[in-house]
Amino acid sequence: MKNLILYGYGLGVDDLRNIAKVRDKYKRITVFVAKNPEGKAKLMLTELKDLEINITSNFYKDAKRKAKEVEDSELTDLGDFGDRAIRRDPC
Repeated sequence: MKNLILYGYGLGVDDLRNIAKVRDKYKRITVFVAKNPEGKAKLMLTELKDLEINITSNFYKDAKRKAKEVEDSELTDLGDFGDRAIRRDPC
């Protein structure tokens, strides 16, 4: 199974819903973000106990470094992941 490494500025409710949908497909999911989740997203994190969240100011660089360290990993931007990517679609 692959390891999923996600990165982005913030982690929201939509992101967590999409992570919950795909978490069975991945061995481990790691998220690098610049700020702590707030509100409902923070409450939803209690349900996703196997999710690793790293708060860092340079989330892309740290996520890229982690992807190189971990074998069989998939690096994805949160903006291009799940429903958030669909809503940004201009078509």
